[in-house]
Amino acid sequence: MSQARNGRSEWFELSEEGWRRSNRARPLGQLVREALQNAFDQRASRVKVRLEEDEVRIEDDAPSGLARDEFAFTVFLGEKDTPPTWRGRKGRGLKEMIAASDRAEVETVGRTLVFDHTGRHVKPNTREVGTCLRLFRRTSASEREAAVQLLRLTIPPPGVELVINGRTVRPPRVKDSLEDCPLETVELHRGVERYVERPTRVDLYHPRPGETPHLFELGLPVEPHHLPWHVDVQQRIPLAAERDAARDAYKRTLAAILLESLAPELSRQELSGAWVTEVLANFTLGPEALEAYVAKVLPARAVLSVGPRMDDRARQLGAKVVDLRGMPLPALEQLETLVESAEAYVERMEGPPRDMRVNPGARAERFVGLVRCLSRELTGREAGVEFFERKVRDPSAQVDAEYDRERHLLRVNMRGQVRLDEPLEPRTLGIILHELAHDQGDEHDFAFIDRLEGFAGRALRCLVDQPDLLAPYASPKKRTG
Repeated sequence: MSQARNGRSEWFELSEEGWRRSNRARPLGQLVREALQNAFDQRASRVKVRLEEDEVRIEDDAPSGLARDEFAFTVFLGEKDTPPTWRGRKGRGLKEMIAASDRAEVETVGRTLVFDHTGRHVKPNTREVGTCLRLFRRTSASEREAAVQLLRLTIPPPGVELVINGRTVRPPRVKDSLEDCPLETVELHRGVERYVERPTRVDLYHPRPGETPHLFELGLPVEPHHLPWHVDVQQRIPLAAERDAARDAYKRTLAAILLESLAPELSRQELSGAWVTEVLANFTLGPEALEAYVAKVLPARAVLSVGPRMDDRARQLGAKVVDLRGMPLPALEQLETLVESAEAYVERMEGPPRDMRVNPGARAERFVGLVRCLSRELTGREAGVEFFERKVRDPSAQVDAEYDRERHLLRVNMRGQVRLDEPLEPRTLGIILHELAHDQGDEHDFAFIDRLEGFAGRALRCLVDQPDLLAPYASPKKRTG
């Protein structure tokens, strides 16, 4: 038969063994971080931490010490009304540290709370300020090393000295500070957590050598992140149950605010990180930030890839083709508002097709004969020849010739640099070989280079081994001379 309980306040009981196991599993650095949180909230000016094999000692000089004895042993009891700029929140930190220990002493103003195998008891002392917390538990060297590494990331409040194992923690070098960043936070009102959005300051720091960039809450490290800097939010952050990670949506919003504010000042390296792509995939940036990203990350005269043939033509006209089709669609759509496609670039440079067929008559006979001869020797089939004139807006967009693979047709621009009167002139011969090399592909890739080199070598061999083959296509002056 179950035992009756009187009143709603006695609905639950706490399993001390389960509570101890839960906290014993937490990393040592996270437990000690809770003590720093309490000391900073109580306006301590000096905090000393000593991690030894059998003891963890945290001492501060906060003016008032521990306000109530129950704060050391009543789980979830804490301050009921605290602003978002107060670090503590759930009334758990001190209790968790004690529960994770084999024995503990909380020495505060006028009294010492002792937790040992006999239970919990209080004895008087002569301390006048602050609190000294002594946690007796055996820890390994690797545990202590990891804890020191985490705790030394701490950015103490201005005017507060933090000493860990005899070494003072120096704040990292400041990069920037952003005011009035609208971020979600947590406030406590009558013991109830409420999530609200309020403007706050966000401080950025350059990581010290060997440090991984972290997200911070009021100077205390929360978790590593993939931004290039330490980011310290000056109010509570909505955290997971173990207070070792922020919500993903919160981190994305924070990154978007930073990118929107800082993009014009950031370097190409800082803007090239995966965090920027993630922001572009989830948020719409303002024009200034987006323009800064494009100007610094993409090359000059960048155009977006659309396909091999058009990309290749854009490159011929001087563009730098970038293939961003692997980016998330929302990110790509934003970039498309500022960066034109290869197709649009080619059309802008060349203008709408305005080719006019031309018949050069007898003066093109030797040129046509040479093309047919070389195409038979080099490709195994005879290519046709067609002549045209093209008007373009930009002279740099002018072409000398084009090869139509489907029709095996060399199209020659009469406004280009082909010399019909001297088809074996080096530049003209080079243009012919170049276009014939496109018989098997449109792109100027390594395969194309191999074909072009092979065609050039075989054409030279024809001149050496079969001088009569190409002799009819030389200019009269060269034939008689």
